[in-house]
Amino acid sequence: MRVPSRLLQLLTCASLSMFAVSVYAGSVSGPVVVLPNSYYLQPDQGGQTKLVKRDGKRLLPGTIAAYVVSGLLVVGAIGATPPPGHQFTNDLEFAGTADTRYFILDTASGKLESDLDEAAWHKRLQELGQRADLHIYPPLPWQN
Repeated sequence: MRVPSRLLQLLTCASLSMFAVSVYAGSVSGPVVVLPNSYYLQPDQGGQTKLVKRDGKRLLPGTIAAYVVSGLLVVGAIGATPPPGHQFTNDLEFAGTADTRYFILDTASGKLESDLDEAAWHKRLQELGQRADLHIYPPLPWQN
């Protein structure tokens, strides 16, 4: 008995699709927050938030204390997540210190600007056409 060619085509397409999904799923494991252009926020072993590239490699040496996505930009502060002051930790705007370092990731080009102080960070955001009242917030705690 001969298998209809249309059925064979559909089975081939389905198999290739499942293979592609399994390859993609293998590159990022565990809980993630999906960012534009296949960048992710993901917990490290200590439960702090790290920024990772498409291939799963860490993009910044530190952890993400606060962030916001604005169009194709991911902007934020590097450091430990502030301790929760109340039940919902991410509804309070992040308040950095003089030692806080900030970053800007253009997910379209992959260009990362990091280790910026607050003044340089605000100036660069303004140059990129971002609103002056752009606020960053701590990430939600990871659920294991």
